[in-house]
Amino acid sequence: MELRPPIVIASGVGGMGEYLKLIDPRYIGAYTLKTITFKPRLGNPPPRLIATERYLINSIGLENIGVEKFIEELENGLYEELFRKVKVIFSFAGEDFEEYLKVAEKMAPYQDRFVAFECNFSCPNVHFNPLSDTNQLKKMLIELRKKLDVFLIAKLGIEGAFIEQVARLVEECGWNGVTVINTIRALHINGETLIKGGISGPVLKPIALRAVYEVRNRTNLYIIASGGIMNETDAQDFFKVGANAVSIGTALYRDPEIVERIAKKFL
Repeated sequence: MELRPPIVIASGVGGMGEYLKLIDPRYIGAYTLKTITFKPRLGNPPPRLIATERYLINSIGLENIGVEKFIEELENGLYEELFRKVKVIFSFAGEDFEEYLKVAEKMAPYQDRFVAFECNFSCPNVHFNPLSDTNQLKKMLIELRKKLDVFLIAKLGIEGAFIEQVARLVEECGWNGVTVINTIRALHINGETLIKGGISGPVLKPIALRAVYEVRNRTNLYIIASGGIMNETDAQDFFKVGANAVSIGTALYRDPEIVERIAKKFL
């Protein structure tokens, strides 16, 4: 996969293309859509977000319209402007192994529209963690590879298994890349309210850097680095440890123009 600039809009934060209203598409290497599951999901009950200076915790819970509705919108041309302006990455997940396969089967006829499919194996806000059972994960990686010819990316987190070991498994099963890392389970206390969710933002950067470093030293996979990238220096650090591209997520909430500033440095 060739992305110029090597800048990816992260799944979730980027919604279904809304940030194209705020960012010049010339500075976006690829735009990852919100994760789509087999069935529609309402997501988790509020509170869903808490933001501080050093981190953001979200508990969205993969709210999305489901794959049937997404395909309907795709066929009706709802995303044509997005496809005209940028390369698009399709992100998907399931509530069990079977649902991952069902989404892949539904989307296989449309895979040529996308530069890559990103399989979200690591959302901390749902109850199913595929990374906790590497034997089952290996079976699913093999089956998904059989069903899809597209550039396949596994979105990995650090919970469930050592990320470099999972990345090697991903490579052995014939996949092309990994997104490293996802948010990590965290908790914020606000008065009497406990807010549980996945943590992102500047506090995540050292953890993500170590993960990218370990994965690069053990695989030849394409690596999209994700976690705490808030400025040009952060992006540079991830390229130093072996990332092929960097994913911008939480920083978009603060300043969407950060994408342009980072892109100009690495065009």
